[in-house]
Amino acid sequence: MASDARPPRWFEEPTTETETPEALRGLRTQLDRVAEEKQRALADPGPSWREWWFHHAAKWYVVLALLVADLWLVTLGVETGGLAFALVALVGLLYLEFLLYRFLWYRPRDAAWHAAGSFRPSFVRPVRYGRWTPEADYIRSGGQIDDDEDGSKLHEFA
Repeated sequence: MASDARPPRWFEEPTTETETPEALRGLRTQLDRVAEEKQRALADPGPSWREWWFHHAAKWYVVLALLVADLWLVTLGVETGGLAFALVALVGLLYLEFLLYRFLWYRPRDAAWHAAGSFRPSFVRPVRYGRWTPEADYIRSGGQIDDDEDGSKLHEFA
């Protein structure tokens, strides 16, 4: 039993309904939307790869690596029989991980952002701004944070 349908050939025109006025209008609308999206993307490209990596993506990899280190420490403590030592070391390690996270990604609230002169390192807040935050990038690029937006500046009285 041979089929009456023959295979398509490369040189023949397709027999679909793509050339109707409605289909062409829909295609034109879609192309216009794509052109608008391209213009918006060119006007505002968003963060660079470096900014995206350090401000957002690296958090997950660092946290995952720290989780693996914690699990390795607890497993080592269970295997060697030093569970008490492993738990004490885990508490210390969790504190160091907390400090590392704050060192890299601490972002102050607006009040702390403007109260730049009142910073003192502590056991909970080791740095004023995390190293991989937009605030730190702003400071490294030469920006200066005023002590008070509306009031007088400290350097004016020096």
